[in-house]
Amino acid sequence: MIVGRASRFRIDGTSIFRPALALCFVLLTVLAHQSPGLAVIAAAAASALFVLRGRIWACIALAAVALAVASKPDAMGSVAFWAPVLLMACVILLPPWSFYGLIRVPRFVWPLSIAGAAAFLFAALVRPEWPATLFIVPACFCAALLGAGLTRYLAFADARILAWGEDGLETTTRDLLLGRITSGMLHDLAQPLNVISMANGNLGYIAEHLDISAEQRLQMVERIRRISSNTESAAHILSLFRWFGRDDSTDHGLLSVRTALDHAIAVTRSNVRHGGVSIELRGNALDHLLPQRHGAVEMLVVAALLSAFGGFILSDGDQTKIQGTVILQAELTGAHVAITVHCADDKGAPRIVAEIDRATLWLVEQVGRENGISFRHVRRRGQPVCFSILVARDDV
Repeated sequence: MIVGRASRFRIDGTSIFRPALALCFVLLTVLAHQSPGLAVIAAAAASALFVLRGRIWACIALAAVALAVASKPDAMGSVAFWAPVLLMACVILLPPWSFYGLIRVPRFVWPLSIAGAAAFLFAALVRPEWPATLFIVPACFCAALLGAGLTRYLAFADARILAWGEDGLETTTRDLLLGRITSGMLHDLAQPLNVISMANGNLGYIAEHLDISAEQRLQMVERIRRISSNTESAAHILSLFRWFGRDDSTDHGLLSVRTALDHAIAVTRSNVRHGGVSIELRGNALDHLLPQRHGAVEMLVVAALLSAFGGFILSDGDQTKIQGTVILQAELTGAHVAITVHCADDKGAPRIVAEIDRATLWLVEQVGRENGISFRHVRRRGQPVCFSILVARDDV
């Protein structure tokens, strides 16, 4: 274990990110009353610690600042001291999931943040006779936004922001690789099914000409029928997986919102969490044609359904399932097809869906953006809508 930790320390150094940021914050905040520029850098360090989920180190940093300024009471009379301290307090109080709002922040916000921080800091130094609060607080806010954004982008560049989740990248990578190798396996499975189907047809012909009793012939015909039924079911499942997320219809005029939702329901029906959960389709947009982004909508709905099914498993040691309903509602608006996912228990009360893992959420959002689709995960308690998918209409 010691060797493993030492190796990880040498390879990427991630174990020192949080303590290093906490130390920088303490040193800069203690001296911020002497130079406002130090407060701006301390604010950026505090927001970076928020992105790295360093709540424990944030508490340690605030405690260290309190001990350090105990001998310097004049430091606490400066706005440059309190601005980064309050930001670090927000790091402790804000829920971890609020960080993912940064994923949706437009990119032009980052250059505006650095320009704003520089402008406010410049004004504070040029006009020292003016109240410092007018400049230091917005400068620290801009620096905090910039620090969070840079940390988030650097983490994404190394894919490490995804690995900081509970399961890390191992589960996501396994699923992605499993999907790639499964496509070849499905092709290999199709041939044995064809052979079984043809052999079963020959057995039916043979059964008609065998010199056997009526009862024996009836039993053989029933077994042949069962083999045929199960073979067709297996072939249908193979077809669902082989064409998952693709516009498989040669006649694109047949592809609609309803077919995308039906495909998504079909491919998730075998999920272990699906048992006891019914699915309903509602809305006036089900028959709206969707020839161009049919596969993308299918993938987004599948991601929403897999997360929604998890909301019907109680968080006890036995993983008890409860019954309920997942409602897929598709409505036409002026410029979009609005698809919402509602979850309710057997009494009609809203259910909070399970957290979708961050790697999948990020990937699904990128697929949506490339196809002009907005995918949003709603986390508010008491909110019946769990997922919202906005598909731009092609007919307006």
